[in-house]
Amino acid sequence: MYLSSALFTSRVSCASVYQPASVAALCCPACGTPQENELQVLQPCKHLACVYDQEGHQFTFKSDDFKQRLAASKTSLNDELDAHVLAQLGYGDELLALDLTRAGCWSRELFAFDFGIS
Repeated sequence: MYLSSALFTSRVSCASVYQPASVAALCCPACGTPQENELQVLQPCKHLACVYDQEGHQFTFKSDDFKQRLAASKTSLNDELDAHVLAQLGYGDELLALDLTRAGCWSRELFAFDFGIS
């Protein structure tokens, strides 16, 4: 039996993260750099591919590589960004997406980190 490689899609890992303190910064799993300063202003490291506000349905950050992948694809977002959409953009095992819920403000954001960036 022959299976076409088109049937297989890349696998992107996605984990839900609950952060009890809404002011604590999420750190990059690759280099350990906090992604926000003490005022919660985004300070992305080189591994951050994108940040997507799941509540507001909008990106708050896109790396140049992510912008290129999004522009070149025919992928549409159905309100939420998830592992399936990221796989459609050509990401695989090198990407880790963290779906972050912050206590206090109860916001949900998806932070995607590209481990393929050296």
